[in-house]
Amino acid sequence: MMDPVRFKRILISLLKLLVIIELVGAVLQGTSGNGWGRFGVDLLVAGILYLMWERLAAVVAQKRDESRRKMEETPQNVGLFDALVFSLLWTDKIYDNIPPDRVRLIVISYTLIAIGLVVAFLQFGTGLMPLVLSGALVLGAVNLVTWVISLEREAKETLQTELRLARDVQLSLMPTTQPVLEGYDIAGASIPAADVGGDLFDFSRLGYDGQALGISVCDVSGKGMQAAMSAVFTSGVFATETRHSTSPAEILTRLNRGIFSHSRRGHFVAFLLAAIDPARRVVTFANAGQTKPLLRNGGSLTWLDPSGVRFPLGMKEDSVYEERVVQLHPGDTLVMLTDGFTEAMNARQEVFGTEGIEAVLRQPGLESLPAREIIGRLTAGVRSHAGDAPQHDDMTIVVVNVL
Repeated sequence: MMDPVRFKRILISLLKLLVIIELVGAVLQGTSGNGWGRFGVDLLVAGILYLMWERLAAVVAQKRDESRRKMEETPQNVGLFDALVFSLLWTDKIYDNIPPDRVRLIVISYTLIAIGLVVAFLQFGTGLMPLVLSGALVLGAVNLVTWVISLEREAKETLQTELRLARDVQLSLMPTTQPVLEGYDIAGASIPAADVGGDLFDFSRLGYDGQALGISVCDVSGKGMQAAMSAVFTSGVFATETRHSTSPAEILTRLNRGIFSHSRRGHFVAFLLAAIDPARRVVTFANAGQTKPLLRNGGSLTWLDPSGVRFPLGMKEDSVYEERVVQLHPGDTLVMLTDGFTEAMNARQEVFGTEGIEAVLRQPGLESLPAREIIGRLTAGVRSHAGDAPQHDDMTIVVVNVL
């Protein structure tokens, strides 16, 4: 099936052919003794266009850019001339956003317009018949394009509604307040991207006595409502498991079986679970495919490698996770985050990376900042790196300061 860009070029070639026919007709009229006035006018117009081509091209380019800005910024106030300039000079760009299943309809609309031009030029029929036929064909093409636009608008509005619902579901699963734990300053945040992902963080008391504080940071695969529903399932199963154990490894092992059994294949959950024992000042963590936690101790920064299996949850049914215990000291800072931070890109496709995280955490005076402000510094660092580039993934982070 012919694509609209190619069809547009064929239509332009047809218009050029009609111009040539007009010039030939003017010459024949002159040689037949009916006067050279028609040919002279055609030649004069062609000569003016040739001599002023560069100037005209510059003016057209300027007007094209102005019309495009108006169409993008204030389409409700666009005038007839600006719309005409935009539609004639930006057609190739317009076609980039046509869904594949609508391309044939656009091609058919072009076909109707082309037939209408031929009918008008060759004057099929007598009287008003050529005008009526060509007008009906062009009107049919316009109506067809309008119908395509209405379908796309409806699909877009449906998608936006789904994204809003998915965002509401995702936000409802995350805590609205920060936990209170003696000897610790803890804060968490999740910064959503335009496309709803599956990032979550949560604070929970582990085991029957609830002495240990569990901190979970996870990233559910997928986007939109699918990711939101997967996050709901993961959050529900996780809440059940935390009541039966204080061991991050045991909780993740049991959670993995539930996700593997009830999720479709290819669905994974990157999950980091840390348990803080405030009395012993230790953090015990298990990591299932999530970004490594980062520990700042004095002037040193250490990315904490997990022990044992590292597969995300739901990848293998028989995965048995192990845990690692790290001693904490006053002045330490523990950072747990998703790959939305490390993989944030700028316009040159350069990632922020672990180096960017480390550069922020090495800033002077950071050791005296509360956890909430450290999150602000890291977020500002990512945004400064990204510049005008859009955020492609959720960014979720939890910071723990040991007092």
